Amino acid sequence: MKRIAFYSFIFFSLLSKAQSPFTAFRYNLEAENYVSAQEVLDSCSFVKYQEDSVLYFKGLLTLKKGNVKGAKIHFENLRKTYPAFTEANYLNALIYFTEEDYGNSIKEFTRVITQNPSHVKARYNRSIAYGLLEDYLLAIDDLTACINLDSTNAMAYCSRGYWYEYSSRYAEAKKDYEKTIRLDPKNYDAYFGLAYVYQSQKENTKACETINKAILAGSQIAVELKEIFCRQQGQ
Repeated sequence: MKRIAFYSFIFFSLLSKAQSPFTAFRYNLEAENYVSAQEVLDSCSFVKYQEDSVLYFKGLLTLKKGNVKGAKIHFENLRKTYPAFTEANYLNALIYFTEEDYGNSIKEFTRVITQNPSHVKARYNRSIAYGLLEDYLLAIDDLTACINLDSTNAMAYCSRGYWYEYSSRYAEAKKDYEKTIRLDPKNYDAYFGLAYVYQSQKENTKACETINKAILAGSQIAVELKEIFCRQQGQ
C-alpha cells in the first residue's frame, strides 16, 4: 500500500476531432453531472454526430458511473462497429485498470502509444499502472516522456516525484515536487510529498515549513497534518 494515493487517473483521451459538444460532456462528467453528460451524448446520437466518438464517450460515462460490465459492452460494440477507431484501446485500458488488471491495462495503453506516441494521457495513465506494479523506472520513463511533450504538466512532475521518492531518489523527488508547486501552487499533494521527503531526510524544519506553505495555499488537510510535521518545531 502506497503512503498516499494521490495519483489522478485520467479518463479523457486526446480526440482532436471531437471538440464542440464533447466539451460540455467532459465538463459534466468531471463534475459528476451524469444526467447532463448523457443528454449531450443523446443529442449527438439523435443527429448521428460522430457516432464513433459518441460510442466511445458512452463507454467512459458508463465506466465513470461504476458499471464495468456496461463499459465492456460499449467497448465491444465500438471495436466491432469501428475497428479503426484507435481510442477503443484507450477505453479498454481504462476498463482493465478499473478492474485492477494492471498488466493488461499496460498492454492496451501501449497499443495506443504505439499508434500515437504523443498520446500524453495514455502515457500518464500507463505510468500509474507501472508504479502500482512497482516498476518505478518504467513509470518514471513514461512521466519524463509526458514532460517532454508538455513541460508545464504539473501532474506529471508531481507523479514523477512520487515514484522518484519510492525509488529512494530523494534529490530528484524534491526537484519535481518543487517544480510542481511552482507550476501549480494549489497542488497540495506536491507539498505533502515534499514534506515527507524532508522528514525522511531528517530535515524537520523544512518539512514543517512546507506544511505551513500548504496551509497558506489553502489546504485543509495540511492543517490536520501540521501536528505531525511541526510538533518538534514549535511552529
